[in-house]
Amino acid sequence: MNKAKLLVPTILAIGLHAGCASTGSSAERFGKTFYLDGAGNWGFGSSEVPLGLRQGGYRGDVEIFVWTMTLNPLADQLNVVGARLRAAELANRITAYARKYPQNQVNVVALSAGTGVATWAIENLPSSVKVNNFVLLGSSLSYDYDMRRTLSHMEGKIYTYHSEHDTVLQAVRVVGTIDQKRGVDSIGLCGLKPPPGLESRVVNTAWSRTARWRRLGWAGAHTDCTNQTFVRHEIAPRLIGAVKEDSRAASDERPQSRRPRLSRLSRQPLQSRQPITAVSH
Repeated sequence: MNKAKLLVPTILAIGLHAGCASTGSSAERFGKTFYLDGAGNWGFGSSEVPLGLRQGGYRGDVEIFVWTMTLNPLADQLNVVGARLRAAELANRITAYARKYPQNQVNVVALSAGTGVATWAIENLPSSVKVNNFVLLGSSLSYDYDMRRTLSHMEGKIYTYHSEHDTVLQAVRVVGTIDQKRGVDSIGLCGLKPPPGLESRVVNTAWSRTARWRRLGWAGAHTDCTNQTFVRHEIAPRLIGAVKEDSRAASDERPQSRRPRLSRLSRQPLQSRQPITAVSH
């Protein structure tokens, strides 16, 4: 797609969104969580995530950060220039809140391509500003993206939820990840490869055919994790620290050992990757 054409909606979108980012909620006194929808801004999780977090005991403000330039998911997925510009605006929003409430925690939850925007925003925070936890749902960022810089701006952990049955992300192998890699799996398909020495700060949770995930409405599809029940019982505890990671991991972690997938473009094995430890229920 012509990059020049993509710059026009980018500039227009920045003008439209610049004055409507702040919610001004009194709940900001208790913390802040930013939520980013996926490409196209079709509203997945825009009401369910705030409601689910509140029902799960989260007392802070939840702000929906609109980063997309169009209502076309493909156009937004390929518009990396626009995505990085919106990431800079999100970094400014996080910084402004952190300086107003320096003792409070800031979290970020993002879906699909929104995880790329959120990652770049966290990477560009000032050294004095830290995000607590970062939750990636059906991420279309490449599985081996280097998160060292992101984690250096965080106090907590990166949590990913992924499913090899996500048909949207299977197509992303051909279209390209939000960080412009083709023929590779995204985090939302197989989990995030942790940076060396930082394995304990990345928690990959894989979908499986279990009663727990059925109860929470996660059937392995692309946007399932944004439903209110899932957010209430799975994501909210992550943000408020109500999950005992060590005991959960000790009983549930297992290595993934899938055969390399074949690229639809070249029919050659996809980029080699090391097995990624996943948490399943």
